[in-house]
Amino acid sequence: MSEEWDEVVHEVNLMVQRLWAFRDDLSAAENSGALTALQGEFVNVIRASALETAVRIEQYMLNALERKAAEEGETG
Repeated sequence: MSEEWDEVVHEVNLMVQRLWAFRDDLSAAENSGALTALQGEFVNVIRASALETAVRIEQYMLNALERKAAEEGETG
């Protein structure tokens, strides 16, 4: 793999880790009991969005890695 690709993979992994941590932080805020009903609703929507985004990014990365491996198998 090229250095550029390695850097992309590294950055994507960091982004996914940050999204999981963000989701955990939102859960902690919600579970604190300190939010109003409206704030809790907002947190739920954002938490679900963070989860969906992390899962989608992971799936796109997996697909890209599988395609890259297939391409390298064809040329290597």
